[in-house]
Amino acid sequence: MQFPERIELRDVTLRDGLQNERAFVPTQAKLELLDALVAAGFRDLEVTSFVRADRIPPLRDADVLAQQLPERAGVTYRALVPNARGLERLLPTPIGMAVVFLSASTAHNEANVQRTTEASLVIAKEVIREAVAAGRRVAAAIATSFVCPFTGLVPFADVERVADALMEAGAHELSVADTIGRATPRMVYERCAALRQRFPGVPLALHLHDPMGYGLANVLAAIQAGVTAFDVAQAGLGGCPYAPGAPGNLQASRVAAFLEAQGMETGTRLEALADLDVRFRQAVSAA
Repeated sequence: MQFPERIELRDVTLRDGLQNERAFVPTQAKLELLDALVAAGFRDLEVTSFVRADRIPPLRDADVLAQQLPERAGVTYRALVPNARGLERLLPTPIGMAVVFLSASTAHNEANVQRTTEASLVIAKEVIREAVAAGRRVAAAIATSFVCPFTGLVPFADVERVADALMEAGAHELSVADTIGRATPRMVYERCAALRQRFPGVPLALHLHDPMGYGLANVLAAIQAGVTAFDVAQAGLGGCPYAPGAPGNLQASRVAAFLEAQGMETGTRLEALADLDVRFRQAVSAA
């Protein structure tokens, strides 16, 4: 088994963690939480999504938040960009990584963005080209890369087809998601290993959920397949509003402790993560 010296934990709490909450956390509170995340050691943070406010009300301050992000050396900000208008909103901000997303399952893609996967691919490829031309890096994110909440097991051929198209358009990295947390360690290993082989020079990240208790086992399976970057959220917050039964994200403090106990550095401070669990729960309940 392989145990790399370092694993990158990418915080997605300010975007994915808050998007499924009924409460709206004020912009200033988000900026204060961002400061705490950076102080805890996170250097890659997904901070918002440039989608319509009526679709994701908790992120309706995306433009205001993005304009107030402090520029920090060594820190990367990411934001989801669904279309050309989303990219237009991102470009005047300090956000360096545009996350272009769609689902490998058309049923979920239609529920999420009201388009088929094929229709979203046309838009995504153009957004990738425009973002790269504008000097931004692009992460291609594929939801339901394992199981769809509407149709069940997603054929891996569908994931490969979408990934091929996004990589050919110029995306710099690839992220695959177990959107409803139904992937098994074997499935994670086999699909991640196949993607690593298919795109050997492309960074591969994994976005996991844990309703079945497989979360940490899936992390380890992915590491064995060559994945060294994972999305995490404080207090395990989050989930897709348009995926029935979608659970919260992998809890940052649990993942970091799991990895550090096995000699894999994450660059985070475990005591600070415990405090962040409390702060984010309080922020959501107070909003």
